[in-house]
Amino acid sequence: MSGASVPRTGGILKRLFWLLNLLAGIGLLLSFVAAWVSPASVWWLALFGLAFGTLYLVNFLFFLGWKLAHSRRYWFSLALLLLGAGKLFGMYQFPFGGKDEPALADRNRSLKVMSFNVRLFNLYNWFHNQETRQAIFRYLERSSPDIVCFQEYYQSDDPKENYHNTDSIYRILNTTFAHVEYTVTLRETHHWGIATFSKYPIVRQQAVHFKKKGGNIFLLTDIRVGDDTLRVFNTHLESIRFRWEDYQFIRNLGNEEVEQDEISGGLSILRRLKRAFVKRANQVAVLHDSIQHSPYPVIVCGDFNDTPSSYAVHILSDDLTDAFRESGRGIGKTYSGIFPSFRIDYIFHDRRLKSWDYDTYRDEPLSDHYPISCQLVLPHR
Repeated sequence: MSGASVPRTGGILKRLFWLLNLLAGIGLLLSFVAAWVSPASVWWLALFGLAFGTLYLVNFLFFLGWKLAHSRRYWFSLALLLLGAGKLFGMYQFPFGGKDEPALADRNRSLKVMSFNVRLFNLYNWFHNQETRQAIFRYLERSSPDIVCFQEYYQSDDPKENYHNTDSIYRILNTTFAHVEYTVTLRETHHWGIATFSKYPIVRQQAVHFKKKGGNIFLLTDIRVGDDTLRVFNTHLESIRFRWEDYQFIRNLGNEEVEQDEISGGLSILRRLKRAFVKRANQVAVLHDSIQHSPYPVIVCGDFNDTPSSYAVHILSDDLTDAFRESGRGIGKTYSGIFPSFRIDYIFHDRRLKSWDYDTYRDEPLSDHYPISCQLVLPHR
């Protein structure tokens, strides 16, 4: 009896393992589909897109398990892994091969473009470091971008305060060209918004509010570079807007028994995710339409608050090149917080341009987002 129970138990475990593998495989397939279906139509699919990295890893572990067990069932996970490899490269780029600097003639026709969510230049002292703003300025001075797009920009016109950021950046970049739009102004002197600075002349500018003034926005800025004109889009898409309690819930997952208040916390997170997914889908539709009508080569920078496997990113990468995919190396993570701890900041560019020297700066804590930059070679005329 005991001898017969061993293979029977082994068979049950194998069937359970296979069932879990099937569920993980279905989840990974749904994460592929999520990039093609607007959350405005089916919002819950976006949850699988958000979980793509985890689902990919789980399926890789199942592949290893079946392979080590000498079972042909490893082909199921292997097929899914190969199918999703392209999406994986949106999160990670191998640190070797195929990304050499362009020829000298092309390097001389390059612009350095940066995107940076500066979190109001640490206005509220999140890092408990009064020097953060100056550290940001020192980084800008060292990097010397030709075009820089800021999200969560802050400017004070109060002469008693030391937050005259626009003048400081003019001085650091040695320029007078900027497109600054405020979405919130208090007491006529304190401004919150978004800004694009350029070392080259700005010949046209437009601000598009997705829904209402004070909400999310994108800037359209035409910049003249020699005989070329580039249209630069700077955007900040809808945030999840997690509360402190939501982050506490995420931190404590798995640490304690689930109680009623934890269930409420999970539902709160789902509601906020749904709201953000749907809003971003609608916002990216407006942005995409504007990009489609551009008469000039396009550069799109911004804080998308969404992952490389999301619908919003897929819509833009269909027509444009993702600079990280083309010239990045290593892990593309741009958000330093607990969630979403992924690449959520992007530089996209027209396919007539070519990127090189993509960089994510993580050497010092300047914001809850890491600044990203790359060189872009202008098209030959």
